[in-house]
Amino acid sequence: MLFDKNRVKENKIRSRESRSRSFLLKRVFGDLESRILDLPQGWKNGLIEGCRKNDLKELSKINKVTISELSHDTTKTQSLDLYANLMQLHWSNDPYSDFFEKVNFLKSEGHFMCCLFGSETLNELRDSFFKAEMKLFGAASPRISPLPEIRDVGNLAAKIGLNNCVVDRDIIKVSYKSMIDLFLDIKEMGETNAIRERRKSLMTKNLFQEVEKFYLKNFTDKKSKKNVYTINATFEIIFLYGRK
Repeated sequence: MLFDKNRVKENKIRSRESRSRSFLLKRVFGDLESRILDLPQGWKNGLIEGCRKNDLKELSKINKVTISELSHDTTKTQSLDLYANLMQLHWSNDPYSDFFEKVNFLKSEGHFMCCLFGSETLNELRDSFFKAEMKLFGAASPRISPLPEIRDVGNLAAKIGLNNCVVDRDIIKVSYKSMIDLFLDIKEMGETNAIRERRKSLMTKNLFQEVEKFYLKNFTDKKSKKNVYTINATFEIIFLYGRK
């Protein structure tokens, strides 16, 4: 198993309050909520996993929709008209089984939606960690989670039997004042490293300085008016829609 699911759950719970304030997650949740509200009005019974009610202002007003922060236990297969998952499935140890299980909640013709981080997410940080660890240790450890490419998500949707699939993505470029601000944002989203083979020890000062050096060298913007330097970070959000 690649991911420590207990660690994933702990990260999500620990960041419960801060996630609600994350501008990036607000954007993602708002986007998926709009997509759900744009669906034909024939659906009645829905389940949305991965957020709290206050993250979805309009959908939380609909009585027939259950909104669950973590995975919602249900034994009722083929009982839903709508299932949506927000920012959980990129932590899957078995994507085929996990996606299939979620799709199996749906009635025939039910709507399936999800959004998750894609492979371009934090590519700048991934590159900087790799170069720094190779320089210091001669080998690199898994610091950033492996994430799916958009074609992987599309291929998986076809394998689990979804029809009329639409897969698209949103590339979000964010500027941070420092690498510490980036780390803090990742932590507040509940997305810190949960790879089983990750280094359990805290990052050393030497490693932090080397990562920062490579980051500043390769992924920095200068705001000419104030002569201020900021670092860039990429977040790729993949959206999937399909019918059972």
